[in-house]
Amino acid sequence: MENQKSGTASDRIKPVLAFGLSGLSGLLFFSAFPPFNQGELAFIALIPFLFSLRLYSSASCRLGYFAGLVCWIPSLWFLSPVTIPGAMLLAAYCALYWVPVAWVWGRFMKTWTAGRPLLSLRMVIGGAGWWCAMEHVRGWFLTGFPWNDLGVSQWENYSLMQIASLGGVMMLSFLLVALNLGIALSIMGLFESMGKRQARRMHPELYLPILLLVTSFSWGSREFRRLVRVPERSLRVGVVQPLASNKWSEELALKNFRVLWELSDAALSLNPDLLLWPETAVPEMLRDSRTTQSLVQSLVKDGTPLLLGSMDFETRSDGEQVEVLYYNSVFMVDGTGTTVGEYRKKHLVMFGEYLPFGKFLPFLRSLTPMPEDVTPGESSGVLPMPGSDLNLGMLICFEDLMPGLSADLVKEGSDLFVNQTNDAWFDPLWGSTGHLAHAVFRSVEQRRPMVRATNSGVSAWIDTRGMVRDVIEDPKLKKRDIRGFKIFDVQIPSGPETTVYYQYPWAFPAFCWVTSLFILPLNKRLKIGKRR
Repeated sequence: MENQKSGTASDRIKPVLAFGLSGLSGLLFFSAFPPFNQGELAFIALIPFLFSLRLYSSASCRLGYFAGLVCWIPSLWFLSPVTIPGAMLLAAYCALYWVPVAWVWGRFMKTWTAGRPLLSLRMVIGGAGWWCAMEHVRGWFLTGFPWNDLGVSQWENYSLMQIASLGGVMMLSFLLVALNLGIALSIMGLFESMGKRQARRMHPELYLPILLLVTSFSWGSREFRRLVRVPERSLRVGVVQPLASNKWSEELALKNFRVLWELSDAALSLNPDLLLWPETAVPEMLRDSRTTQSLVQSLVKDGTPLLLGSMDFETRSDGEQVEVLYYNSVFMVDGTGTTVGEYRKKHLVMFGEYLPFGKFLPFLRSLTPMPEDVTPGESSGVLPMPGSDLNLGMLICFEDLMPGLSADLVKEGSDLFVNQTNDAWFDPLWGSTGHLAHAVFRSVEQRRPMVRATNSGVSAWIDTRGMVRDVIEDPKLKKRDIRGFKIFDVQIPSGPETTVYYQYPWAFPAFCWVTSLFILPLNKRLKIGKRR
């Protein structure tokens, strides 16, 4: 009777403890990124989750989704000023990707035993591959949302992050997950061997990820130092950060025009090679606004080209109906006031620029601040800089999250990435810093510097090593969501490199998909070639 009561109590405690551990992993995962920005937590964040799967493997899918929700709801809360329902829906969607991980890891952990080193190695390699495979799917499915892949947590670990030039952010994610798995399995093995008389066993599941970590850090440190010696040339870019309101009224529009004029005029007095405004900087469309055109003409009269963000439109007619298409665009205006180039944003943001299934579910329009959907562009993202042999690769807003778009710009001859964004939608929360954390990896992956012009922060320039070299900020308060301008002395490699990741972008994702087969559950009764 006493044993029965003890068993019942244990059965009650087990699920509570398991869900507590999985929730702890979700919180640790979230804390590795901005706003807490504790990247070192990524080395241990998944360990409690693995213990929860070992403890309560029969509820692995529920544990996975719970950990995902605990992780993603606070991670995406910075979107709440734009749309709270949209932020919750996106969090619920992203949390789903923890479920297949939990199901596969849970089945493996249920049968795992400490005395089988090869089995542990299968878990480390295959488990890390399976996690990265799910990150890969999230990065392209439904146009893709590669936000807070685990490797991004190392955006300030300059030595370690250099391996992104070999295999992208995914290579960092693989390394971190493998280390989490190795530590967790070694600890479990020690616990299970307590009180047993047996020889101390080796821990290859821990030695392998540590070896990979040391090798990656050592190679990255040498690569970081090597890039300092690469010949460079300088480009002076005057970046304007207007801190404009996203609300519209005639009074606010006039204020925005005045701010743009004052900041730009002050920046031009320092003789930059290029003047740069953020995404949708002007309150009216450049194409049909005399006020905007007059402002632009007055600023470029001394010969400095201007690169500005503005909404754009065109009309199409099929003979019976006239359709107006809207675009999120960037315009290059040369020193004579002539528009010499335009780029239209290709990768649009769900619930921000377009409404999925909006034609069939029009009531969902309340989830987005846009009264009309934006149309994706199709033209090249490279704009030649007037008076120079430099080619600028354009990335509008969250396009700098997409590694494929950056690779396309390099293929088209880009020397410098330019990211124009309006992160004021997320103020005063941490979306701006989180956005910067993702942007730095595009520079590492392709070895191209990047200049970022934002409406409210963080305006910065990033070198080819992913180091943030300069930002617009209040020098006393260290605030970055301020109104101001700065001349960035951007260093551009004289002879741009071609990285391994650029040449073989498919190689490491393919490696992860193949290694994920090591952990997928197999039917023990199945024998190849067996006949009935």
